[in-house]
Amino acid sequence: MIKTAVLFVLPHMNIMLVGGASMKKKIYKHLCIIMSIVIVITSTICVSLNVFAADSGTSGSLNWSIDTASGVMTISGIGYGDNYTSSFGMPWYSNRNNIKSVVVQEGVQALGDNWFVGFIKIVSVELPDSLVKIGANCFKNCSSLAGITIPANCTELYNNIFYGCTALKWAVLPNDSSASTYSHIIPDGTFNRCTSLEQVYVGSGFTGIDKNVFYNCSALSSVVWSGNTFDFVNANAFNKPTNTLNFIGKDSISTFCTSKNYKYQTYTGACATGLNYTYDLLSRELSFTGSDGVAAAPWTIYSYLIKKINYKNITSSICDNAFMNCAPTENKLDLDSSIVSIGSKAFYNAGYKTITINADKVSIGSNAFDNSKAITFYGNRNSGVYDYVKSERTSPDLWKYYCINHFHSYDIKAEGSTCSFCDKPYGKISVTELGEHKYIYQAKTDDKLHYRCSDCGISDHMEELDNVIADFEFAVSGNGTAYNQNDYDGRFDIQRDGYINADDFAILNNMKKGIATGYEMTLSNPNATKTAKTLYNYIASTYKNGLLTGQQESTWMGADYEFKYIQQKTGKLPAIRGFDFMNDDFNGVVSRAKTWANKGGIVTICWHCSSAFDKSYDQSKADTMTAEQWTAMLTPGTAQNKATLNAMDKAGKALLELQKAGIPVIWRPFHEFDGAWFWWGKGGSENFKKLWTMMYEHYTYDLGLNNLIWMLGYSHNGTDYGTNLADWYPGNQYCDIVGADSYEVDVNGGEARLYNPVYALCNGTKPMAMHETGKIPTIEQFESVPWAYFMTWHTEYLTTKNTADELKTIYNSSRAITLDELPNLYA
Repeated sequence: MIKTAVLFVLPHMNIMLVGGASMKKKIYKHLCIIMSIVIVITSTICVSLNVFAADSGTSGSLNWSIDTASGVMTISGIGYGDNYTSSFGMPWYSNRNNIKSVVVQEGVQALGDNWFVGFIKIVSVELPDSLVKIGANCFKNCSSLAGITIPANCTELYNNIFYGCTALKWAVLPNDSSASTYSHIIPDGTFNRCTSLEQVYVGSGFTGIDKNVFYNCSALSSVVWSGNTFDFVNANAFNKPTNTLNFIGKDSISTFCTSKNYKYQTYTGACATGLNYTYDLLSRELSFTGSDGVAAAPWTIYSYLIKKINYKNITSSICDNAFMNCAPTENKLDLDSSIVSIGSKAFYNAGYKTITINADKVSIGSNAFDNSKAITFYGNRNSGVYDYVKSERTSPDLWKYYCINHFHSYDIKAEGSTCSFCDKPYGKISVTELGEHKYIYQAKTDDKLHYRCSDCGISDHMEELDNVIADFEFAVSGNGTAYNQNDYDGRFDIQRDGYINADDFAILNNMKKGIATGYEMTLSNPNATKTAKTLYNYIASTYKNGLLTGQQESTWMGADYEFKYIQQKTGKLPAIRGFDFMNDDFNGVVSRAKTWANKGGIVTICWHCSSAFDKSYDQSKADTMTAEQWTAMLTPGTAQNKATLNAMDKAGKALLELQKAGIPVIWRPFHEFDGAWFWWGKGGSENFKKLWTMMYEHYTYDLGLNNLIWMLGYSHNGTDYGTNLADWYPGNQYCDIVGADSYEVDVNGGEARLYNPVYALCNGTKPMAMHETGKIPTIEQFESVPWAYFMTWHTEYLTTKNTADELKTIYNSSRAITLDELPNLYA
């Protein structure tokens, strides 16, 4: 779309009006008519320009687009955007009144100067982990922006970024500022004239505050200073009485705070006779020790800055205002049955979408929860929760209530009537009707359960965990009798054994309580072998808690070259060994895989092959197929299709040998498909998905390969790290582990830019693996980006990209799992 700017200039005119009053009036009249015509023309053109304003384009190496219906502006791509020298020079300026929220996707590294100056409709901004820079004045005078979190990697911050954001109530700065001009000092004017700003979190690494940072911040009450050093404040940093400011932090900053007449408060202390609290300055988690009710809430002055709350050890009661305005990232609150009293405004504006109150009897104060927000409540019948909901809610559509004590008789008169203590009619299942589909449980993500259809293969059906639990009674019985299975419904068969019973209900309750189960992530093949299930459940159970170590073998450097090297440098061996069917080495791979499995190790196999499924690595890159050849290969019944299936069988037969030996395999075919350097990626995403599905179905259903754990491996520099990766995804029902490789760890660290978009593709229902790497990320990077395992590539990728000390640190860390630490996976 062409963008046009029109400027009408009316020159200054010195006009001497000669003649009588009548003549002057006529001249004035004509001038007024001319001016009116000009104004109408100008207005018409401006309206036209606004209607046809561009809604997409580029800035530097980035792309931007605006959905005018939703008001969402999306910024994508890799790298930096342009700087703009004026507040209206950016190409999206004409859309300033249409933009209500800004979503910056992974891969974007920098937002330039003056990007959103005066965009008064922006309410929220979502920034990615890949962001490293925010330019000067970037969000200046965004007067509707309510809160902001700058991600941890964003270390270049410049002047006046949030100047004049008059609705901003809270802000989180990252853990360090290393910009050349403002090393470790909050830059000049960052929050100047943010008149609603109440609370600010300052990440560790900052040591001081420059001029005008909090000037005219009349509502500012608290600053959490998480670092060890605080020794510089410009004289003009504030212009309100210093004794009204509360600094929360370590004892190391208390002396400086006292010298400046700031109030100082420690991040830990007592909140009742038998209950102590701690606010972790790095994770921003509030937790409790001892055992008692909450009688006081010293953390209310930094409530917006609390990211997580662990309610364990709170008993009996919660005082008024205790957790008001807290903003935990989890949206679910589950209170222990011992908590029988909840004070007024205790959780007002706390952001929870689901509230479970387990007490048999509970008193709840007025406005304990915000009735302007959508909330689903769960409570015991006749406990008082439903009475509170009915009295406080403004609409049953906004606040809903369901009973949670199952398998007790309802207080009802007839089927279809409403329970006295519940919004749900008797016998009605609230989860979505399935129609002709037969869903099979797949996995749990956060508070949602994921399913695929056994008939049509779709895998996008999701249900709220709490709703499945609330409906369970009627899934097993149509007449109120517990566990009298009447009509089978696969949504409730969590074990996928064809029955709905108490074991399924126990698993659901464990999920609700956060207790890990082997059914949160489930193999795509329901007929998987016992050892494949054992291995997959083990990977799922260690995912995000541990780190499986892995190494790809070479066969041309002598036996066990890489493994001897690792053992020499670390005293350990990796848990996973990578093999390759390249050069038709089927017998060799099977033999070496059996040897490795006999040692208790995990086997993963890839296949560098030509388009005829033979030959070498070089041929896998050299081959190219025409559109006609792709069509012939992928069309069932053609000679080319039959030849392809027969060629695939060479690897299939080798994998069957391992199945007979009881050895499960992490099978990684067609890796780095989105990079388009191997033949299987050169044909585009649609052909790739058909090829992947063809192999999956042939191996699973024709050959009966049930020992495979299917690993889908994106590349490290494929399409664009996010916007088009979904085009290559064959679906949850066709893979078990998803991941990406990276040979850029030395630049990008733990590779959140790869992890996050790929994680989003599968809704978090699959373990995520770094299936190839040169340099191994550090343990700290793995804690931040929790890949299930890494597999270092062979030869020099192991020996030159990683120092001996780095290998030793990784392999001997408490997080890493090595060969000697694996359980018996083959029993």
